[in-house]
Amino acid sequence: MSDEDKTICPYCGQKMSRWEGGATQSWGSEYQYICFNDECGYYQRGWDHTFRRIGIKASYRHRYDPTTGQCGPFPVSSEIAGKDGIIAE
Repeated sequence: MSDEDKTICPYCGQKMSRWEGGATQSWGSEYQYICFNDECGYYQRGWDHTFRRIGIKASYRHRYDPTTGQCGPFPVSSEIAGKDGIIAE
């Protein structure tokens, strides 16, 4: 899979947004790609999963780090969480 392919969410097929966390970022990379599609099944299922597992209202979005090649969850506590870090390509 090429790096470009990894910027497509494997759960919903949408192009992910380039995201920069600013001073509070602890990911170690300049930016990440995150799926901010509110209809994505991974994100939608996350609310129930997180509440059942640890008893808090939270979910996660799919994340890809182009520096390390790692993919994984990006935790969110609301629908708008993280959206202020979306940057133009």
